[in-house]
Amino acid sequence: MESFGSLRAFVLQELERQSGLEELAPRVDLVMEEVLVNAINYAYPEGEGEIEVECLAEGPGKFRVMVKDWGVPFNPLDQAPPDLSMDISSRRIGGLGIYLVKQMAGRLTYECRDGGNVLTIWFEKKV
Repeated sequence: MESFGSLRAFVLQELERQSGLEELAPRVDLVMEEVLVNAINYAYPEGEGEIEVECLAEGPGKFRVMVKDWGVPFNPLDQAPPDLSMDISSRRIGGLGIYLVKQMAGRLTYECRDGGNVLTIWFEKKV
């Protein structure tokens, strides 16, 4: 968890360097918190591990973030959406964060590549 702040700050600083993408900051921040905390807490249940973050602007109004870990294989896109109609006390624990990420991002892809989990997240300004 000691790396969480610096990874998150790196992404937000890169976003700020891109002119015209300021409105994406709240969504990027929220999504990065969820994705990074999940990778930190679940990719390496035995202890420490590595997480790599890459980000860049991809044309006008677009920003891409790639998060890679070499931990337990996990495709968050395969997770069923939570049943939001159920009473909160009856719902299973977990799943809301991934649901939130799916709602906040423009597009998401997952692949198992080079022995790691690679989640790529695209954000796009609303027109």
